[in-house]
Amino acid sequence: MPEKHNVSLDLNLLLVFDAVMSELNVTRAADKLSMTQPAVSKSLTRLRRAFSDDLFIKVQSGVKPTPKAMKLWIPIRNGLAEIRQVTEPSSFDPATSAVTFTLAMNDYVASLFAIPLIQRLEQTAPNINVRIVPSTNIDAPLLLEQSEIDLAIGAISSSKSRLRTQQLFTDHYVCGMRKEHPLAKRKLTLEQFVGANHLLITLTGEATGFVDRTLQEKGLQRRIVMTVNQFALAPSVLANSDLIAAINYRSVQRSPFALALHLTELPFEQSSIKVCMMWHERKSRDIAHSWLRSLLVEFCSHF
Repeated sequence: MPEKHNVSLDLNLLLVFDAVMSELNVTRAADKLSMTQPAVSKSLTRLRRAFSDDLFIKVQSGVKPTPKAMKLWIPIRNGLAEIRQVTEPSSFDPATSAVTFTLAMNDYVASLFAIPLIQRLEQTAPNINVRIVPSTNIDAPLLLEQSEIDLAIGAISSSKSRLRTQQLFTDHYVCGMRKEHPLAKRKLTLEQFVGANHLLITLTGEATGFVDRTLQEKGLQRRIVMTVNQFALAPSVLANSDLIAAINYRSVQRSPFALALHLTELPFEQSSIKVCMMWHERKSRDIAHSWLRSLLVEFCSHF
């Protein structure tokens, strides 16, 4: 809060700040708020005086937030979300309520949840919408903090105290290759594994994974010939090449290329994959959000 200026920071000013931060364009923010552009500009002037900072700098595409604006946005956005939660109706009826949920997950997780979710919505919640957006384990906590998404699902964890997690199911890694691959004819040794050409599934584009960290501890290194950023693509690449890959079992199991692949144990110990859903604590008491989480838990009981 400002120390030098006695400027009233009413809710409308904070709503303007949030809209401009979201749109990074004053005109679009004005449209979003159903305000005139001069009114939004006037509100920004009051905010600048209040925080003794420019907050937004004009650029060709609109505006760019200052470091102070970036620092202010998360607590302001969290506060607005909590206010909306308190002022929204406390009742929720899936059959009649109109809600839009934004879920962050990779294509592997989406392949598990998309069909049972839409089938249930069509049957019991016809006015509820779902937006599935890409996610990596790195960006999910930040998206939750900034209220960009309602829920993230994946092998994710966070040290942030305001984020909550619940395990949904487990999976494990296997080594996959085409059935006619020379290494498919006998038990895979560590030496053979390291000497092969590898495919790596990496959502971030980084060409290392848990396998490389395990091998490094043993003083070993493999050659990664190709990386892909989609789990669904990996089985088809393996079925049509001499690459091998450490791949999660469920993604292969659901692939149309499953019968073309040979799966075997990795030649080293590994931990199971814990797939969790993560949400911000501000959503914990939200009735609609709780309903969605219960639905996902129910689906996992059939996996």
